[in-house]
Amino acid sequence: MSNDQKLEAKYGLFTAISMVIGQVIGSGIFFKVDDVLVATQGNVLAGLLGFLIVGISVVFAGISMANYAELLPKDGGILSYVNYRFGKTASYFVGWMYMSLFYPSLTAVLFTVSGIYIAHLLAEFMSFEPTNLHYVLIGFVNLVIFFFINIFRPKSSGIFQQMTTVLKVLPLIFIASLGILSLVKGDVSQVNTFTQAGSGLQNQSFILLVAASFIPISFAFDGWYIATQISGEIKNSSKNLPKALIIGTLSVMVIYIAYYLGVVFRMSGEEIIQLKDTYITEFARKIASNSGALIMQLFIIISVLGTSNGLLLATIRVPYQFSNLEKSKKFLNLSKVEEKTKMPVNSAVFGTVLITFYLLIYYFTNTHPFFTEKNFDLSAIPILFIYLVNVALFIGLFQLFRKKTFSKNSFFRKMMTIIAVFGNILVIFGTVTSPNGLTYFVITIFFLLGGFLLMRRI
Repeated sequence: MSNDQKLEAKYGLFTAISMVIGQVIGSGIFFKVDDVLVATQGNVLAGLLGFLIVGISVVFAGISMANYAELLPKDGGILSYVNYRFGKTASYFVGWMYMSLFYPSLTAVLFTVSGIYIAHLLAEFMSFEPTNLHYVLIGFVNLVIFFFINIFRPKSSGIFQQMTTVLKVLPLIFIASLGILSLVKGDVSQVNTFTQAGSGLQNQSFILLVAASFIPISFAFDGWYIATQISGEIKNSSKNLPKALIIGTLSVMVIYIAYYLGVVFRMSGEEIIQLKDTYITEFARKIASNSGALIMQLFIIISVLGTSNGLLLATIRVPYQFSNLEKSKKFLNLSKVEEKTKMPVNSAVFGTVLITFYLLIYYFTNTHPFFTEKNFDLSAIPILFIYLVNVALFIGLFQLFRKKTFSKNSFFRKMMTIIAVFGNILVIFGTVTSPNGLTYFVITIFFLLGGFLLMRRI
């Protein structure tokens, strides 16, 4: 590749850190706290330990992933790393999972969440009771709107992303500050502290409750690895990207834990579970009456839409990327790029159809008693998949260590990778041992096997 074809290194360390934080912090933290407490049966201490364990595992995962960023400074992203370490067949199956499950299902979940918060905002002014049907219909309308914006006004979509990155951090910091102030002033009742950590346990041990919290918490932390995709555009990437991953993931962990404490110091676990996704609205109402609840809802809606649009940006391009993989069969002309829009429109339409399919699946699993009684969580399946991929990549580093691929800090790299593998396996263990964990694992394997349908025998 000639020098004029290479990506320009234009981002410094601060920008790289902002990208890591912006990719992770989204809507997940807002609508997963109640799921964390459901998983821990209202035990706030188990939830706190879950945030600590998952957060630490993410930090060390970021450190370990930086090894690949150092080796492939111009070819970032999980797919490139899998192709480098395990070959074309493995990268094909990861690409297949990205297209068929990972991105469209997560995007569907987040657009439905946008429907939840918009419906409840409208209910403040209109006399109706929001239902799951309202959520999915509003989510679908949002999906269609952002689909057309991304196709015909991609620059506007980019501006919206930049704006929401800043706005979505503000309510987290505000709520965290309230929790800290409440603790300092002693304005925290016993039911909102960790003194009752052993209460409410049914037939599960405290350790299993902590493990059960890993699924929703992992969803909130997801996205940190996306920053590796711009490694070729970061100045002195081999040094700055590892720093950005470490500082960025540490910052997110601190913000999330502070936010969690800010909430549970003001509301009991039982109250949050009862309110479900609307707990944050009622939290704001307690602090600043109806006007505060309205402002908080607007912030959250903007945050959710920003995250949803960010995932949509990826989802509509994944079929195009999958179609261009060497092992992939060509179908539906997904690799075509329209001259007028400079966009892979066929890929975008196909990706949006997949999202719509998962919107319906998410609606069904949230309304049918068979799934609701089991607390089935569609968003847990893609998270389990990406943790399995990450563990494989981290284990794959040890062969590179034996080959002395890295000339510096060999012992440090090995220790960080060992901790990353242990931490991620711990999260996978918590996921699989959860009430629906085995089902999530079987569904993941089923989807992986489905990849053989579109695989070229070459």
